[in-house]
Amino acid sequence: MTTENYYLTLTCPNRPGIVAAVSTYIFELGGDIEEAQQFDDKASKRFFMRVSFSCAADAKTLRDGFVDIAKRFDLTWNLRAVKELKRVLIMASKLDHCLVDLLYRWRIGELPMII
Repeated sequence: MTTENYYLTLTCPNRPGIVAAVSTYIFELGGDIEEAQQFDDKASKRFFMRVSFSCAADAKTLRDGFVDIAKRFDLTWNLRAVKELKRVLIMASKLDHCLVDLLYRWRIGELPMII
């Protein structure tokens, strides 16, 4: 069975158990967390997390099963396959050196995105 790479991003009011619930869910579906970053904003009392993982389950299965966790922690979340390109808008000043660099990196495939 082939595996797919995914990005999961989420934010919610901070409380204990969020990381445990997310990582346990991914583990129970046979997923492998490759990178995880999290941040607790003390001023807003919000928790932010980004997880990069691989899993044999398809996106629909992952989304459907994650709904219960999302409700329990009041999550605002997004799951997308790595192969799905992000749509971006590039805004640049009159000086074009940064724009040229971004477009060059996009053209050679270093920045996979839809402009």
